[in-house]
Amino acid sequence: MELETFKNFIRSERPKKMLSAFEITYLSFTALGYDQKDKQFFIDNTSQIVKNIREENWKQFLKDESNFAKYIYRELVHRSNLTNLDKEEAIIQFLESHEQHVYALALSNTQSRRTRAGNEFEHILEFILMGIGVSLDTQGSVGSGVFETSHLAKLVDCVAPGATEYKLDKRNTSLISARERWQEVGDEMSRTQAREMYLATLDDSITDNVATIIGKNNIILVTLEEYKNDLYKNSPHVISFETMIDELLTKEFVWNNYPYSEENRKEKRERYQRQIDKHSDKPFIVQYYKNLKDSI
Repeated sequence: MELETFKNFIRSERPKKMLSAFEITYLSFTALGYDQKDKQFFIDNTSQIVKNIREENWKQFLKDESNFAKYIYRELVHRSNLTNLDKEEAIIQFLESHEQHVYALALSNTQSRRTRAGNEFEHILEFILMGIGVSLDTQGSVGSGVFETSHLAKLVDCVAPGATEYKLDKRNTSLISARERWQEVGDEMSRTQAREMYLATLDDSITDNVATIIGKNNIILVTLEEYKNDLYKNSPHVISFETMIDELLTKEFVWNNYPYSEENRKEKRERYQRQIDKHSDKPFIVQYYKNLKDSI
């Protein structure tokens, strides 16, 4: 198989053979029994839940990646001319003839891991916020077009209590980005007109000086409770996941008696119904959006 054909084959087969970041995170979330927990459990144990799901995701991902590699190599062997050779000769000839192919798969796996890590983190936060009942819209639930026209672009993963509220009153909504590229998030903040942005990360190498720079861009660094207590104890620009959740719940009170127009209500109901239909095979998500829809 030609090298470029092989690379294209890897790209086309990966989504067919491996679970998406969303699917693998939901699988871990339910396997750990979090879909059966109540609101207070998520509030009290957010940081630990993040760690547990990340660990469970990694276990499942390694299995998926191993099976995917076996499948790819099997296909490559089948398409190679290795007949009438003993096992040792076949292995030597295969490796000599396909050194670049082996490298291409390893490189593809590395790139995939980096992309998935950020996406999985985003979905972990999303499911935790759902478990608490925090109203939010994500890129997946409203589509990138809505965020782009609202100057949120791709750096913002979700907005609470929602995209409708963001259009109505930017200063009383919360933007959350599960990214570690804080410089890019800082540039984006200058265009959003939002009061602040939460930058959720598991990076423990950010210095106090960098945290201060981030804070000057109206970005609040959000991390594990143990990181906050051990590494950023005296930094006002860094908070724990638990503190962020407390703040999100407090900000929701602003919208409790907001005079939404019927057009606004219809927009929200239709958005929630689309998610109910889309995730009909995932009871936890369906119930979350049903609760939001019923509350309008």
